[in-house]
Amino acid sequence: MRLPTRLAALVAMCCAATAAPPARAEPDKPLVAVTNTLTEHVAYCTLLVDGRARTKLAIRPGKTWSEAFDPRRELLLVCDRATSIRFGPLKAGNSYRIVGAEGRKIELAEGSGG
Repeated sequence: MRLPTRLAALVAMCCAATAAPPARAEPDKPLVAVTNTLTEHVAYCTLLVDGRARTKLAIRPGKTWSEAFDPRRELLLVCDRATSIRFGPLKAGNSYRIVGAEGRKIELAEGSGG
């Protein structure tokens, strides 16, 4: 059975559209990673993206939280027991580690955990 010419052309266009790669692929977003290097305490933090609370984090000792972000976004961490009101801005593509400070306070340092 032969398809009408218009229908055959439409089917061919649909097949070509689904087989072709997208015209402009979105670039991969770099990761931001935060590792809790403390041995006994969970780090409770809130991630602020462009000034708005986005995610509440409970990073357990020895664990790492990471997520991909557009480098143009402003990323800040607000943590309980922190030495600063907020940490950041964090840079997409970088790794950070939560370290102990005087007393039971915590600080954020740049570099991979471990």
